[in-house]
Amino acid sequence: MAPFTETPIFSSKRRSPFQVSKEPDLLDGWWTSDYVFSLERRAIFSKVWVCISHRSRFTKPGDYISTKLAGFPILVILGKDHIVRAFHNVCRHRAYTVAKKEAGSSLILGCRYHGWSYDTKGNLVKAPQFDGIEGFNKAENSLFQIRACKDRAGFIHINLDAAGHLEHAPDCDDTVRFSAEHGISTDSTWLMGWYVDSGFNWKTAGANDRTGIGTNLPTANTTNMVDSIFSLFRRPRLDLGSTQTLQLTPITTVLVFPKSPIWVMLTTLPVSIEKCAIRCDVFSTTKEALDRRDEQFLRALLDSRVQDLEERYSALKGSTPTEDSSVLPLLKAHLKLERLAGTKIFPERRDDSRSTSFCRAEKVCRELDLMAKAEKSMDMVRVDSLRGDMEW
Repeated sequence: MAPFTETPIFSSKRRSPFQVSKEPDLLDGWWTSDYVFSLERRAIFSKVWVCISHRSRFTKPGDYISTKLAGFPILVILGKDHIVRAFHNVCRHRAYTVAKKEAGSSLILGCRYHGWSYDTKGNLVKAPQFDGIEGFNKAENSLFQIRACKDRAGFIHINLDAAGHLEHAPDCDDTVRFSAEHGISTDSTWLMGWYVDSGFNWKTAGANDRTGIGTNLPTANTTNMVDSIFSLFRRPRLDLGSTQTLQLTPITTVLVFPKSPIWVMLTTLPVSIEKCAIRCDVFSTTKEALDRRDEQFLRALLDSRVQDLEERYSALKGSTPTEDSSVLPLLKAHLKLERLAGTKIFPERRDDSRSTSFCRAEKVCRELDLMAKAEKSMDMVRVDSLRGDMEW
């Protein structure tokens, strides 16, 4: 049974002015090369399905989250029709961020720069200074939509590839089976969430000594550290020793605690070659609130996990993974396409060509901006002159 998938916006890719040259050795720069990270943005985070959230994170129309995936600003929002959609969190006018907060609820989201406003389907509903411009079509200036689908367990997956095909849906069989065993569904309840900034390469979260990618939770160091912390206090109900995990490649891990309704999503969001932001979302299979001891336990667990990964990354910096890393074939395949094309390929890019009416309205907008700046400068001159005549 294929998951529901929103219809994507298809468009042609732009050609980069930079020609592809002989690339550095990928394995040599696996952990520290900006070149490798730039390639990962094009070959992985712009092309593969990524589990970004869960349906129970959104309870009423207008609920949204905003985040960055390897530098790409993402907006995920629940529509009035109770369908979760994803968009590039960028205004079509001047490319400013539309949703500033990490999470919130609003049926209309507006860019603060010139007041362009969008509804929960990404449609442009308000464009001050452009109203009345002959030929300007709001329907042509909606937010760029990102393909999104919800599997039967409620997990939301996105794919930034602008020219992908609907039949290439994520493989969710293992996710659905694991979720059914542990009671995870769209009826789960989101309890809380937070970010932890960290200093390691995103691939470290799945690294082992042999391949550079593999299983990751829980580690012995993490278990020992958390056990030591809570040996001094009354123990929480969550049992780390019996934790079961599901890896949703490439960046998401699900943790369940048997005999507890609590389950957790850990999403490792790459920021740069050596930095990540880990998002921890806590859910319950019931309506039961999170016990304070359990919250402290989970925060300690995440903090110790980050410390463990940072230490592991320091040790891995000088190492070279073997050819059987699961990430490497994706990078090589994309490089091959770029060599054939003779240019870098950016799968996430959309055709943002402007109509004549848009350009005419944009000219009016720029002129108004210049007038506003000139008026502000004159006001500052008047104030400075006034201050010069006063004695304080």
